Amino acid sequence: MKRNLQYIILIVLLITSGSVFAQSDMISYGLNKTLPQANNLNPAVLPDYKFSFGLPGLSGFHLNLGQNFTNLDLLTSTDAEGNIDTERILNRLRRNNRISVNNTVNVLHLGIRGLASYTAFSINTRAISRVSIPEEFFQFAVLGNASDQLEDGLLDLNRFNTKIVGFTEIGISHGREILAGKMTVGARLKLLLGHAYADINSFDAQLQTYGNEEFRGDSISMNINEFDIRTAGVAGALFNDQSTSEDIRSSALSNRGFGLDLGATYEFNEKINFFASLNDLGFIRWNDSYTNQQTVPAFNYRFSGVDVVDLINGNSISVVDDFDSVVNDLEIAETTGEAFSTSLTGRLYAGASYEITRRQTASAILYSELYRGALIPALTAMYNFQAGTFFNFAFSATAMNGRINNFGTGITLNLIPFQVVLATNDLASIINPVKGRVVDFRFGINHTFGNVSKGKSKGKKNSKDTIETIDLGID
Repeated sequence: MKRNLQYIILIVLLITSGSVFAQSDMISYGLNKTLPQANNLNPAVLPDYKFSFGLPGLSGFHLNLGQNFTNLDLLTSTDAEGNIDTERILNRLRRNNRISVNNTVNVLHLGIRGLASYTAFSINTRAISRVSIPEEFFQFAVLGNASDQLEDGLLDLNRFNTKIVGFTEIGISHGREILAGKMTVGARLKLLLGHAYADINSFDAQLQTYGNEEFRGDSISMNINEFDIRTAGVAGALFNDQSTSEDIRSSALSNRGFGLDLGATYEFNEKINFFASLNDLGFIRWNDSYTNQQTVPAFNYRFSGVDVVDLINGNSISVVDDFDSVVNDLEIAETTGEAFSTSLTGRLYAGASYEITRRQTASAILYSELYRGALIPALTAMYNFQAGTFFNFAFSATAMNGRINNFGTGITLNLIPFQVVLATNDLASIINPVKGRVVDFRFGINHTFGNVSKGKSKGKKNSKDTIETIDLGID
């Protein structure tokens, strides 16, 4: 029992310390013509390179940690007397305070561009964490249970939930021009290898402090309804005490699933293009050998004070012993050996671009994610300057996480045959981390060859409808 409780606490702490508010990868969308990995966001995007590949350790990574309710500047602010300004901090809280972690490591990438198509093979390892914390939790931590800011002395934690998943996706995509080149469509089929999963769907608990307006503290009642903690993969193996190296290896590699990404672009006229993609449609089936579900039963405890004489004399305090007894007597039901499936969190990108000049483009992009019934949107305006395949620059402004000043920027620089990628979706957090709410950074090195645009230009001189040859030189 105590071992299980320790694991429960450990999992919660690991999740909350690292992690819910989703962060889209808008800036990579803006670099789609020269960034091979942008094809992961929309399989209908056809990069300009004829051939590209990225190797393990070089292909790059994308790190994103974000939340929607505070920053270091707010947490270190002081009032007129020099004390931490807790009132200001609490006033900035939301009803649901979300934290997120989205990390992607590009293990391998290979892309081949045809005259009117693009085929890519990729391997990415991803870790996604989500936590939602009700504002009452922070009010309780700062003001205590007798605060008049807790309506009727009630601390309600029924909006707390968390989810963490780690997996590798092995995907192959194909995009192709149709309608005489005015439209492209693409799809990516992905084999998913689930590594670890942990989930608390709803931690339904209430702490009620009784009293009146003059004195609140007559007694305290704690009510916790039944809730489940599901784990699988490596996390499930740890709960099952399967800790040998063979168990860990097998638990991380024996979970299978499939995913699908869909995308399309449409050339409305010479200046305006529309595009959309729907990503991460799919599921992971967790192997029954490494699953665990802990069902914590409902319980109630009422605290009516302590004997001050016992407290002064250092005697054993009965109320502490009583509470320990209640917790230790809980009959946590453990279920193992039952496989279950979890779905991926679907993501939608949709937008339009306007060609200002041959090298400059302006875009508007809408991002949306559905997490536990909550729609999490973002809207981005983007400027892009591209000098062939040699240099590509993008700058974006995104309304997200309750802010309208998430500025991002990114470049791809082709040093023949190496391409360097540097990008962030939140430039302000890098320039001034004290005021930032997001840590977001992408870095990578790709090997890129050729420029399909040159081949198309030469082909158009010879034929209005077809291109029979492509220049295979390195650009």
